[in-house]
Amino acid sequence: MNGQNSAHTAPQLSTSSAAFAEYYQFYRRRQDALNLIRQLNRAIKAAQRHRGMSMGLLGGNELFKEEFYQLEHQLERRILALQALAQASKGLLSERDQQNLRSAWVTISRDWQEDSVIDNYELHCHLIEQSLAMLAGLSRQMEQPCAEAMGDTTVTHESTSYPSRFKHLEVLHFTTRLLPAVVEQIGRIRALGTYSAAAGYVDAHHDSKLRYVIQCTRVNNEKLRHQIKRLEGILEQDIGLLSQLKSYELKLMFLLNMVETDILHEGAQNADSNRIYNLATDIIDVYLTIVDNGVDLISQWHDADMDQWLIGQAATP
Repeated sequence: MNGQNSAHTAPQLSTSSAAFAEYYQFYRRRQDALNLIRQLNRAIKAAQRHRGMSMGLLGGNELFKEEFYQLEHQLERRILALQALAQASKGLLSERDQQNLRSAWVTISRDWQEDSVIDNYELHCHLIEQSLAMLAGLSRQMEQPCAEAMGDTTVTHESTSYPSRFKHLEVLHFTTRLLPAVVEQIGRIRALGTYSAAAGYVDAHHDSKLRYVIQCTRVNNEKLRHQIKRLEGILEQDIGLLSQLKSYELKLMFLLNMVETDILHEGAQNADSNRIYNLATDIIDVYLTIVDNGVDLISQWHDADMDQWLIGQAATP
């Protein structure tokens, strides 16, 4: 061996291992937030279906009965799983949030057959609104890269694997706020439309609620269309099902027109509650699949965030 060559050893980092332990704890907390977001989305989906089926049953459509009771057991388990996950994640969801969620579900499920139709509807909406607020709160904790959120100034640049702040925030807003809000509006149309079609009439109270939520859906769908165009320009193929929203927008318009034509008109109804429920469910399921795709993408970026921090640490003299 040439005597001029010296043995090479890995550089000794001046950063203590405590900094890495702190960073990993923060990273793990973000992972817990993503898991809670996923489970909240699934619980919201089940609660929305529960609302739609219970409204159909209260309207007199007995065809929902078997699937409804299976769904009721599933939703009970999802609420309990959410509580367990929230308790394990230490503070991501407050004790008050957890208790409110549980109390809202107990109120819905207890003797629901004896509730008035409007009480059943409003109690479900309250539970789902609470869950959507928790979803938005969790998403706010994902807005900054981990190192920046921790005040670490050693990583000052982004690699190509981590999205720009604009790209990250756009997807986060679309996935955890805008699209879930549109889904909830469609879910409300499903519930009110399914009930009215099953009952064979719509009273003034339900008529006004249905007209209002249809109007809100049209307005927010316009916002959704513009957001999709923005995302297509920055994401390329990152969310593979994004392009399907365009074709499903036509289905959504068909649903809204069908409800207006078959239910919100004077005279006798000839609406099919199963058709309304199934068409709305088909649309909602595709939208929620895209929500799942978006959460998966945010999770990938979260992993890339950790890699970027490690690369930055390795490059720090």
